[in-house]
Amino acid sequence: MKGMVQHLVILFTCTVASSVPAQEIQFNGDVESAMSYYADLEPRTVGHCVDSLVLDTVYVENLASGEMEMVVHDYPLARYEFYLDGAIFRRVDINRNVARSDTMMTEDLETGEMMIVIQEVLSDIPNGAYHEFFPNGNIRIKGTLDGYNEDGTLKKTGEWREWDANGNVIRQETYP
Repeated sequence: MKGMVQHLVILFTCTVASSVPAQEIQFNGDVESAMSYYADLEPRTVGHCVDSLVLDTVYVENLASGEMEMVVHDYPLARYEFYLDGAIFRRVDINRNVARSDTMMTEDLETGEMMIVIQEVLSDIPNGAYHEFFPNGNIRIKGTLDGYNEDGTLKKTGEWREWDANGNVIRQETYP
């Protein structure tokens, strides 16, 4: 079977810094908030983040016809945050929600007609897999998020595990 993989990555760049313990996970719902919040923290340990949508296309031979067929595998939209040296700090699955819509009237300069312009401001909601890593690449925290609780904290669901730098489980909790 012959295969070919292509990646489509949509990137939204922002600057971030500093990790927090498992019980105090911080997530900023939009790029501007992340940039503002993390820019002032010291010492800087995390250099940047990107929101990325990944699609893999693989060509697989159809055994009945002998023709190659494209199969598309898509992955959830996720925020990837990286240490200053480029190693991955964490990956958080996200959904995009419209935080607010602004409507305004503007004049088309070519025709002089008035047009309605609608601008939507998006907010990233953590929803799905959460993975956090040590600088050496070993897993530090793994769990699942389901948006926010009523008090604004991240809503953890299912089993959460935390490891030490040597790979030993140091905490395991289950959430509803």
